[in-house]
Amino acid sequence: MKNLKIKICVLCSVSVILAFGLTACSNKQDKSAVVNNETPVQQNNNNQKPNDSQNNSKETKNNANTITTQNANVPKIVKQQASKETKINFNTPWVTSSNGNNAACIEGRGAEALEEGVGKIFVKNNNGNIFSFEIADNQKISPRYIEWVDNENLMVIIGSAHGTVSKGGNLYLLNVTTGKLSLIFETPDKKQQIMSTKTNGNNINLKVNVYDDDNYNKSHIEDWTIYSFDISLNKQMEVKSSTGKLIYTINGANQ
Repeated sequence: MKNLKIKICVLCSVSVILAFGLTACSNKQDKSAVVNNETPVQQNNNNQKPNDSQNNSKETKNNANTITTQNANVPKIVKQQASKETKINFNTPWVTSSNGNNAACIEGRGAEALEEGVGKIFVKNNNGNIFSFEIADNQKISPRYIEWVDNENLMVIIGSAHGTVSKGGNLYLLNVTTGKLSLIFETPDKKQQIMSTKTNGNNINLKVNVYDDDNYNKSHIEDWTIYSFDISLNKQMEVKSSTGKLIYTINGANQ
């Protein structure tokens, strides 16, 4: 009888010990499971790919100084042959192409093309033929400056036809043979207005009026250069300041 009681006590003790052991193991597994569930979440957060807005922000930043001429909104130019008796008397001085075959001027805006109003470009050749180039269906913009880049292509600055805050505009290329007008350089910042150009070898020097305030009251002049100018407008060109700082990159139509 005494031995039976001893056996019962031993069995009870073993049962209690096993119960504590199982409870401890269970708690340990639960803690391990919590840690294992948290760690992958932290790793996923650390390795998470940028969302669309982050990608777009990065892309905008990278392309902030890039301008493309492809599918640009170019004014329509109408070329017409004018009578040889056409009177041209409110014009800029005639500028002659390098071979002397063509001469061009802007008529309708005075000697400096600073008067308000819509002007037109006239080109005359050695045969006495005169052609007019006029912006169609738009009384808000006008040619403001021209310069020959070769014997049949004119650099043309087109800007606002009215108002005192407009001192320049955007830069175009006009082929006087075909009458085709192509965009060279449109500044994305409306406070930057190209005033004049000067061909210097393979480069084009620009005078740019830059407004300093939102009210267009104060401005200063900057000297920019288009390097390695491509007359076909198909290649990439860089626009730099007088200190050599890259301001814009112009992507050609086929870039």
